[in-house]
Amino acid sequence: MPSVTALRRWLVFVALLRLFSVGLGYAAPHRFQTNLYTKQPEGVTDLAGRIFSTWTLTSSMLCLICARNPCVPAIYGATLGSFLIALLHFVMELVLFQTMSLKFALQPMAVAGISSLWMALGWNYYTAYAERAEPAMSEDITVTQKDD
Repeated sequence: MPSVTALRRWLVFVALLRLFSVGLGYAAPHRFQTNLYTKQPEGVTDLAGRIFSTWTLTSSMLCLICARNPCVPAIYGATLGSFLIALLHFVMELVLFQTMSLKFALQPMAVAGISSLWMALGWNYYTAYAERAEPAMSEDITVTQKDD
């Protein structure tokens, strides 16, 4: 399935982009004042930068886990949810709270928007394999011993 390979590569690419933000948030959280939340930089404290980085690290891990196996509906859904949450965050910061300019909000909104749309439209395609496969939960698998 070539589109599964494309999705996997996209998720790894996005995870690597996010890891750059994680490093920035832990090493220089004040950079979010000049590189992201430019309209209200005083609202970005070092603590806020580290919290943003922790969330970003979590969502990066979800991307990598989903890239490893995009056919598991729970993993796929959690990853899709993380993109939707990120998109909602940036839209709210841009429109409602007005802490960002469009110039700085556009890139993360584009990544979250493209990813959300791709994953939402592909839900049935990517998770269909899981319905035909053997049960994935250890409680659902019966183990039998062979007599030697």
